[in-house]
Amino acid sequence: MDFKIRLAEVLSEILDDSAISIQYLTQIIKKANKNIEADFAINSFALKKYIKRSGLEIAQEIHKSLSLTFLNQYPFIQAVFIDGPYLNFKLNKKIIGKEVLKQIFEDVNSYASSNFIKKKKKPERIVIEYPAPNTNKPLHLGHIRNMLLGQTLSKINKCANNEVFQVNLFNDRGIHICKSMWAYDKFGENKTPESENIKPDHFVGNYYIKFAQEESRLKKYVQNKMNLLEYELKKNPEDQDIVIIQELRKNIDRSKYGILQNDLKEMLIAWEKEDKNVRILWRKMNDWAENGFNQTFNTFKIHHDKTYFESKIYNKGKKIVENGIKEGIFEKLDDGAVIINFHKKKLPKQKVLIRKDGTSLYITQDLHLAYQKMEDFNYTKSIYVIGNEQDMQLRVLFEILEKLGMKAENIHYSYGMINLTSGKMKSREGTIVDADDIVEELKLLALKEVQKRYSNLTKDEMEKRALVIALASLRFFIIKYDYSRDFVFDPKKSLEFEGETGPYILYSYARICSIFKKAMEKNIETPYNPIKEKIAEKGNIENLSLLENEHEFKLIELLYSYPEIISNSVNQMKPHILARYLYELAQEFTGFYHSCPIIKEKPKLRKLRLFLCESIRRVLKHGLGLLTIDVLTEM
Repeated sequence: MDFKIRLAEVLSEILDDSAISIQYLTQIIKKANKNIEADFAINSFALKKYIKRSGLEIAQEIHKSLSLTFLNQYPFIQAVFIDGPYLNFKLNKKIIGKEVLKQIFEDVNSYASSNFIKKKKKPERIVIEYPAPNTNKPLHLGHIRNMLLGQTLSKINKCANNEVFQVNLFNDRGIHICKSMWAYDKFGENKTPESENIKPDHFVGNYYIKFAQEESRLKKYVQNKMNLLEYELKKNPEDQDIVIIQELRKNIDRSKYGILQNDLKEMLIAWEKEDKNVRILWRKMNDWAENGFNQTFNTFKIHHDKTYFESKIYNKGKKIVENGIKEGIFEKLDDGAVIINFHKKKLPKQKVLIRKDGTSLYITQDLHLAYQKMEDFNYTKSIYVIGNEQDMQLRVLFEILEKLGMKAENIHYSYGMINLTSGKMKSREGTIVDADDIVEELKLLALKEVQKRYSNLTKDEMEKRALVIALASLRFFIIKYDYSRDFVFDPKKSLEFEGETGPYILYSYARICSIFKKAMEKNIETPYNPIKEKIAEKGNIENLSLLENEHEFKLIELLYSYPEIISNSVNQMKPHILARYLYELAQEFTGFYHSCPIIKEKPKLRKLRLFLCESIRRVLKHGLGLLTIDVLTEM
């Protein structure tokens, strides 16, 4: 039951004005300020267009109408008081609590999505694209943030009853892919991931590093010439010495560094001409990389409904461009290049879509992929989970799609940079922080804690528990930040059992399970069996009149707000709202645990507190599930 709507219905009865709809009243009822002891508030100025009086007079008139006799008809309203033009309502937590606990016990999934069910809004068809890696090196810390954001957006939108399609794009061609291929061809000696006992994407990444090292070594010999060339080219055209420029370019091109760059270009041309040997090498290395990615995806429980490959679509956007020329959206220049002109702020003056030699650019491929996704999923909304360094690229893409008449909403989920305590990540020098290595480091740190606490567990059980804690710490630490923010990831801090961390919330969940275990040992009936992980078939929630502690009422408030937390997380596309809520719920439970006896309490109050614990457990498990965090019944 939505008490906000109930409150709107009461106000509608008092105002008795058909022009003031219940829907409008629901919109203007807001959460009361935290420094006021109330749950909801109305700024009476919002009613001035209907009632021609001052805000204070409107508030006073409504307050006068809410007599004690009238309020007796609506016991869920405990008190009403005025604060300037604001009319504040304090609700009866015992009545609310009974209804909230009842709904959570009936079906926590339906309860979580109840705000969307009430609105009867038509479900959207949403495509979420992530993480779109290059197939020349392993996934790194930045990809982890990308994956966790994409995955969580998918889950909370499914909770909102939207149809969600998760897709991925493998950037598996281009000069950057040729770098790993070139290095393997020169240094590989037919080695394989199996022969070297290395995870396949790491194996490929090692050759990307070898290329970078070789390139850097050879570049040193021509660096002075490159600096001179750059200096000469910066001069005004009339001051440039063409002879010097040509001589410098010739020397650079003939150097081993220049030959290396030429080898790359020739390899890419050979790939595009489908040279047999180049294609065999390319296929072999891409298979290794993709196999390694899939292993990492499995660790993070990442699932994609469809995977696209750049190698299959890179040349397919030309037809869209040709149609755009016919419609006057694009312009073909005399040299054969195709451009689009822009006249909006925050956009470049023009963008090249087809080079003068007839080759396409990334933007052309992106146009095709947008239409391909539309054909595959008929979406109403397409979300691109891509870092903020691509803001301009996505702005241009969406503007072109709009000019082409695409009706669907396109959103760039532009997330910030993630750094380690040791600084930014790099890949060329081989100092990249791989996703797999981060998980392994966290697992080892968690294992030390598990070994200290649970020496009775088998080695296998210890490792499984350590992995759950490691992934929970990583997931929660990343998701708790607003996606647009830059932040520093601190592995040790993420694993702390105190503070705003994943392990702290897991510990709160395990503590609830521990309460149930202790109750069962004393033959006390519980609403949940943590040993069998089984919910009791019957759960009769009686009158909550026995509840008196401030922590109990605060917990009821938090449980009541869960559907709103879900809807805010979805509507604002901010999973951190959910993460912060789960921490607050766990934190409030800790206060309740230390203030309110449960097992030793009298039977009726004990039963109520056990039911309250079970409601918290269900919401914690549901919310953590949306963050893809597994729970533990003991820690």
